[in-house]
Amino acid sequence: MTPSVREVMAGVGAALAVPPSPDAGPDYYASRVGMISMLAGLAAQEANRAAAAAFAENADIRATFRRGAPLYLDLELGPVAAEEDTDLTVSALDAVNVRLRRLLIRLHEAVEDAGDKAMNGAILDLYVRMAAGRRLSLGGG
Repeated sequence: MTPSVREVMAGVGAALAVPPSPDAGPDYYASRVGMISMLAGLAAQEANRAAAAAFAENADIRATFRRGAPLYLDLELGPVAAEEDTDLTVSALDAVNVRLRRLLIRLHEAVEDAGDKAMNGAILDLYVRMAAGRRLSLGGG
């Protein structure tokens, strides 16, 4: 599961709404505040770049589908590869991303079954780019 910014911030709000136990010492309270601060910082990073990351990832997945469409006709990749993101809200981009990722998994399974080393390498490279595009920094950068 990948929590959304909305879900992380709801957790931050819930954590802030519950006072620490009277038995908890200052060290516990300090560590709790530090954890809440870290979560808020990560959520801020994600909120700042979520739309751009999802938009770029969707385009990259579609480019992979364009490459695979002539080879894996039964997956009907062509129409999906021709789509464009028109609703640039994070929720819409993420919904499209989920659909694209599911089809990407089906493509990757077909590629592995076919022993298609070139396409498999392209998909593995795509996974690396996808992970890099979603990477967050604990340093707040």
